[in-house]
Amino acid sequence: MVLTFLRPHLRIVVYAACLFCVVLGLKWATFDRFGSAMPDWDQWDAEAYYAIIPWFEHDHFLQNIFTPHNEHRVVLTKLQNLALTVLNGQWDARLQAVTNAILHSALATALWLLAVRLVAPSPRLPLSPSPPLPVSPSPPLLAPPTLLLPALWLLAVALFGLPLAWQNVLGGFHSQQYWLLVTSFAAIVTLPFARPLTFRWWLGAAAATLALLTMGSGLLAAAVVIVVVAFRIFRGDTTARAVWPTLALCAALVAVGAATRVEVDHHAHMQVKTLQDFVFSLLHSLQWPVPSGYDGLAIILWLPWFLVAMSVLRRRPDFSPPATVRLGQTITALGGWVLVQLLATAYARGAGADFPASRYMDTLTFGAMVNALCLAWLLRSPAFSAWSHTLRLSSFRLTPLRALSLAWLVTFLFGAHDLVTRNLDTEMPDAKKYYIAAEAHMRGYLATDDPAQLAFPEIPYPSAGGIIDRLSHACVRALMPAVLRAPLALRSTAPSPFAENHASQRSLATAPRLGLSPATVPLASSPTWGSFDPTTGPASTGEWTSAPLTSPLGAWLKFETAGQLGASPATLSLELRDPTTHALLATVAPSKLPGDTWRAAYVRAPGTPFVVVARDADPARWLAFSAPVEMGHLSYLASRCTKHGLLLAQLTAALAALLTLLAFFLRPKCLPL
Repeated sequence: MVLTFLRPHLRIVVYAACLFCVVLGLKWATFDRFGSAMPDWDQWDAEAYYAIIPWFEHDHFLQNIFTPHNEHRVVLTKLQNLALTVLNGQWDARLQAVTNAILHSALATALWLLAVRLVAPSPRLPLSPSPPLPVSPSPPLLAPPTLLLPALWLLAVALFGLPLAWQNVLGGFHSQQYWLLVTSFAAIVTLPFARPLTFRWWLGAAAATLALLTMGSGLLAAAVVIVVVAFRIFRGDTTARAVWPTLALCAALVAVGAATRVEVDHHAHMQVKTLQDFVFSLLHSLQWPVPSGYDGLAIILWLPWFLVAMSVLRRRPDFSPPATVRLGQTITALGGWVLVQLLATAYARGAGADFPASRYMDTLTFGAMVNALCLAWLLRSPAFSAWSHTLRLSSFRLTPLRALSLAWLVTFLFGAHDLVTRNLDTEMPDAKKYYIAAEAHMRGYLATDDPAQLAFPEIPYPSAGGIIDRLSHACVRALMPAVLRAPLALRSTAPSPFAENHASQRSLATAPRLGLSPATVPLASSPTWGSFDPTTGPASTGEWTSAPLTSPLGAWLKFETAGQLGASPATLSLELRDPTTHALLATVAPSKLPGDTWRAAYVRAPGTPFVVVARDADPARWLAFSAPVEMGHLSYLASRCTKHGLLLAQLTAALAALLTLLAFFLRPKCLPL
């Protein structure tokens, strides 16, 4: 049974699934530590103003969805995030980021599966009708797949799982970067090689078309396809008559993309002004992730792609098997696409020749993975084996390509270590501080409608007036995520020992602490009730019951709790009960004892009216709770995903390691992948 499970094709599927889950878990864990569910900056324009409001107010939706956002028509991002908002009933950036991570993890898996084909091409691929020329025996392959595939698997985890491009990991709006990569990848690996009007061709055509709806540079995928198809015609792999639909489609897409291109006046200062700025801006992208001062290392990082490109351009049609040639053309085209993206970015954002911003780095991680695939292609290529033999270096243990591979890996790890360290130590902690402050100010405004609550630099939009204008639309305010949302109106029906406390974010340091221990910080912008007495401490006991209320969203309720709730359910409890029969509907309890801090507790919202009942019958303990905040079903699921993201990554990484060991020990002569 185990031996059957460890067959090569099944192992590839399992390793691909493990790669997907490891990358996904790492991204979710990063968001859990540093991210926020709060819509931020561009989202208040592109999503609220041009998607959410037109959809809910039935105001020229299609026109607004295609309205450019700066230089880009981020249609796929708008549609994705609007769909998530409608399905969830809340506008939640955490949910968006969780979904974005799935998209990027799928791309990482697709690239690794391409690596599998590079290392061990399928013998069932159609062969060229041209008879091969006789060739002399070549030396053994220089790098067995036993080493290459695990190395590429680990590299994919590092490139796509680590927070190298942290802004895209934390930003719910940044899916356009991932959509650009996914659609361009799909178009380039399918369209140039598919017979027109077949399913594979239509898939590539759809991807190339959708690329126009991702970012302003989406047309470059179709442009690269044109170059590849033209090269294949010139080389004799196909004929113009056979592929004219592909050329016509891509030419039309390039024309449409160019005709609909948008110039934004307030971004003119970012465009490159001098040739020096353009060159150094491009160089700084090519040397990524190596920091400043090591510009020459860009040669090492992009030499693999250059060697493959030269090999593909110089190769005779009958020199290598068609499968090997096609794979070489594919990775050459992917690397070429990255280069034209970098050229476009250097022109549009090259003023000052700064290093690329974090949001552009996922294109660079894609380029790094393509260069790693180029190394794999070179190391497994019979043509390279022959080239190494002619240099009389094949008898040495350290061949030229092995030396280049080692140099490439060391250079990449050096730069990645520096980048990840800086992101974890500085960039993302600073972002988290901003999120915490901005959330507090937004909660203060949504709870009071007082513009003074937004009179701070830490707000999620360039101006407080802009936020107020967008929140003046009832549909936007009703969709606020739990982290910002005003709580349900909770009030007691009779006097009780539970003291009610109100604290404003603007005066949190001097706010009262009624019902709370001296060490418990008051909860801002939400009323709380607690049984801690300033005179007798936790000795106060009694019961508190709310007036009946309902949950319009009907999904989940989030309570903030403090004290010893959960330590003794028989004497300390927080419950939801039926207002008529007093039947128990749900019990509210945090996963850990809160103590003198606030800890969230989640419970499904009853579908009928309910009352909140708090009971403290323990003179040695106390409890406090907030008014509940509604949370959508998908928002709750996203919060659980991010909370357990690291565990998902650890378990699937352990599974991949275990299967590798089983493959070696149970079948010593078989490959681990």
